[in-house]
Amino acid sequence: MTTVLIAIFILAAALALLDGNHSTIGTWLFGILRAIIPSARSAQIAKLKIDLIDAKRSLNAISAQDEFAKWAKERRKHDKIDSEYATLVKSQTSEKATFVSNVSWSLWGVGWIIQLAVIFVYLRTPMFYVPHSFVGPFARMLAAPFAPKGSVSVSFWLFSSKSFIKKTVSLFKPSLIVQTAISGAVKTDGTKLVKVE
Repeated sequence: MTTVLIAIFILAAALALLDGNHSTIGTWLFGILRAIIPSARSAQIAKLKIDLIDAKRSLNAISAQDEFAKWAKERRKHDKIDSEYATLVKSQTSEKATFVSNVSWSLWGVGWIIQLAVIFVYLRTPMFYVPHSFVGPFARMLAAPFAPKGSVSVSFWLFSSKSFIKKTVSLFKPSLIVQTAISGAVKTDGTKLVKVE
């Protein structure tokens, strides 16, 4: 019984830490995927970026007032490369967003399936017993849905463990003001934030 209790607590810890970080994990996985299997679009974007910088340099080297025809030709070339570049970047951003969204929803679904499977497997198994005088009329709620009366059910133990871990982690997460103060960008002066110079 204690091994199941500890295993479910560890599972709750893993699920609690995973809960708010689905998109971060999706972004990391996309970066790893692109590092292993680079897309052809990335190579095109890199080439177009170099071409765009060259076109911008040549455009800036020409005076629009003195050599208008040449400047207009270079401007059209620059605009064409810029629009191709913007289209490819937009397409790549859309691809990344779709990938991250799919990974996020998949992780969320797998997390809930694991929770439901654990609850189903240990549906009637008590995690531990609580003295009736300690909880009083709440004994039936702790045992819900099918654990023996006077015990704590797996569903209550799993969700209370997740809640405890989330609240504990949030206590140690520095607030935005503290993070910016630590980074050296700002310092606190009483209740006001002032810029460090």
